[in-house]
Amino acid sequence: MNEPIIEIHDLSRAYPKSDQLIFDKFNFTLHKGDFCFLVGKSGSGKTTLVKFLLRQLQPPLKTIFYQKEDIARFSTDEVQNYRRKLGVVFQDYKIIETMSVWENVSYPLVIDNIDPIARLESLDRILKIVWLEDKKNIACKLLSGGEKQRVSIARSLASDPSFMIADEPTGNLDRDNSKLIADSMIQLHQQGHTILFITHDQRLMEYIQKKHDSVKIVEL
Repeated sequence: MNEPIIEIHDLSRAYPKSDQLIFDKFNFTLHKGDFCFLVGKSGSGKTTLVKFLLRQLQPPLKTIFYQKEDIARFSTDEVQNYRRKLGVVFQDYKIIETMSVWENVSYPLVIDNIDPIARLESLDRILKIVWLEDKKNIACKLLSGGEKQRVSIARSLASDPSFMIADEPTGNLDRDNSKLIADSMIQLHQQGHTILFITHDQRLMEYIQKKHDSVKIVEL
């Protein structure tokens, strides 16, 4: 079995100002090479878990580990370094509308003082997977919602992260665009990317399961 990237041990969390638990000793492991669906209804804790994984919320000690390191003990600088190793896709895209597709996708490299041209082959491969190679010079404000989300996916992979967190990436999309996102994710996984796909969309999960037999499902 591949080595674990993320390990969660007995995570418990109550709703603010309430004794009702969101998590009650929740356990989870994401291994390198996994394509894992984390599913649950509204209020099941999906957003809270993402915030823990991004260290936007401080987890309890000895509960969430990245490559065997307790992320609760990370310093501010270590948190920033850790986040650079994650590729995150949000429901609302979080791209820069005035920039072109290429500028958005290469932006994480620019921030880290990496020459995007040095990663040209890799970035072009990613753009091809998300069907944007012919739109790389178009301003993102001119794209459809589905295309913007595909830009977000490509950007999340620019720095070759340890794994991707896709947080309800199809929540704002119609069925056809959702399937395009799903097909892109399947291709990315087949090329070796580790994916944590967080969703409440049962039909989308079933669609991916029918096309791809290497899916792991964890319910919250």
